[in-house]
Amino acid sequence: MKKIKNLIFDLDNTLYDFSTVWKKSNKLVFEYLGYDKITSYDEFFTAYKRINNELMKEIHRGNLKLINLRNERLIKTMEIYGLHLTLEDCGIYYKKQFDFIIDCIEPNEELNEKLKKLSKKYKLILLTNGKSYEQRLKLKKLGLDELFSLYISEETKVSKPKPQALTNILDNENLIAGETMMVGDSIFYDIKPAQKLGLKTCLIEKKWHFDDKIVHYEGCKVKNINEFIEKLEML
Repeated sequence: MKKIKNLIFDLDNTLYDFSTVWKKSNKLVFEYLGYDKITSYDEFFTAYKRINNELMKEIHRGNLKLINLRNERLIKTMEIYGLHLTLEDCGIYYKKQFDFIIDCIEPNEELNEKLKKLSKKYKLILLTNGKSYEQRLKLKKLGLDELFSLYISEETKVSKPKPQALTNILDNENLIAGETMMVGDSIFYDIKPAQKLGLKTCLIEKKWHFDDKIVHYEGCKVKNINEFIEKLEML
């Protein structure tokens, strides 16, 4: 087995606990915009999660683009309560939620030092779906903005789980698939695409804020990034 020389990391729910941050920020923006006067947040989120999961099935079937997911789920959820939101309304909602997300994110100095040590032994790359401005600002707030070679879907024009998201990295960075490991929290977006290309993989077993359970997975898995770093020497 070839020795691991390169590590490709996802960002959200991999390098930090995004779900906890997201849940807090979503409740804050819901209340900030006065939607709590229409229904309770718990009732709203139950519907919001159900609709998100229905839309994710459409994404997997190729009937909806990932970039349109968050607007669609908000519009469809609010229709339940008689509100007909425009794309501009959605923009206001998510812009304010992102402000709250940034306020909630804090650097983990202990983890950052561990990652800096890893960077002396491995080539570190970050592969994330999302908007360039948002993902770069998250990394800056985490104190990780200068540690990785960055591949952000809005910049590369290709998103996971498309194989090209990973082949771009292999080609651009001159990496050998068998010497490279993909580390992420999603079997669909991170693990399966990497496995198909011959990369080693490790699943961060973190339940997403829209999921009710963790998908069963038999391969390398850890509870968090710290556990992965501890386990890395044994892989």
